[in-house]
Amino acid sequence: MRAPSMSMDEGLIPEGTSVPYGRLINTRDPSEARARTQELLKNVHSMKVLERGSPFQARVEYRKLNGIGLMASGYGPAVEISCTPPISDVCVNFVFGGTMLIDEGSTGEATAVAGPARAAVFCFPETVSMRWSPGLRQLMLTVDKALIDRCLRNLLNEPLHAPLRFETEMDLKRGGQGITAAIRTLQRALEQCGKAGPPPVLAKEIEHGILTALLLGQRHNYTDRIFSAQPLPAPRVVRRVVELIESSPDAAFTVADLAEFAGVSERSLHSAFRRQLGTSPMSYVRRHRLEQVHEELLIADPSTGVKVTDVALRHGFTHTGRFAAAYKERFGESPSATMRR
Repeated sequence: MRAPSMSMDEGLIPEGTSVPYGRLINTRDPSEARARTQELLKNVHSMKVLERGSPFQARVEYRKLNGIGLMASGYGPAVEISCTPPISDVCVNFVFGGTMLIDEGSTGEATAVAGPARAAVFCFPETVSMRWSPGLRQLMLTVDKALIDRCLRNLLNEPLHAPLRFETEMDLKRGGQGITAAIRTLQRALEQCGKAGPPPVLAKEIEHGILTALLLGQRHNYTDRIFSAQPLPAPRVVRRVVELIESSPDAAFTVADLAEFAGVSERSLHSAFRRQLGTSPMSYVRRHRLEQVHEELLIADPSTGVKVTDVALRHGFTHTGRFAAAYKERFGESPSATMRR
């Protein structure tokens, strides 16, 4: 199953997008669609078809990568879906071909709207009801709350004093570009890596990209604290992190892992790397991974079927064009030329 080509127009995620190698629900029975979707998401929700005269046809695709999930869904006629806590995920809903009216708290009146230019972010502190217009299709990102809370604690370098709460409406033309780009990267990796899924290094890169894009791009009750001034760590902290990176060539580090190891916030570690080494922590990690790819390609035997793309993916490089450019800039030749040598 191939994902559609990516577009930068209208919401930044292409209409009709699918989930590569996802689990499929295809049924005309609303009760079956609700029950099976509920099993996939592991939460309780209700669904009511609002247009009995129109044919119902549920098509749902879902795939989960560790704590990150992606679901594409459509039902045909207008429907109302209500989700009741406890729900263990934060969900980001992208809407195509219609409008979603959102009622948070069961007031009976719409408190937010999702459409071509706006997505919706739900933390589910209380019941959320969504009214889908006829023909609406949705792409939904699900993020485990424990995962995003850990990332937030690393950004702050302090405990959370209250549950994380995002603003519901996400402007896709302004703050939403980062999260949509991260989702496109996830789709590309799911397509290229097939049913087996991305290797651990790449999976952690994608996971961290989604978490930070969401926490930094969409306003929430900790936004001001994240962007407040923080003291820079001592030079020895950067040295310890560099030693860790270079002594663990097979580790799937993210900046969150490095900050947790150093005992500082991600932002402080980033600033310290910039000041002392002129680069970011992850740029340093990627440069180290390029060295690993280079060493592996030097001893690779093309006659055994080794492919440059497979080596790059194993070391966390999902975009072949950017990988090839970075490799040539670093080593003065293409990856394939290195392997031929």
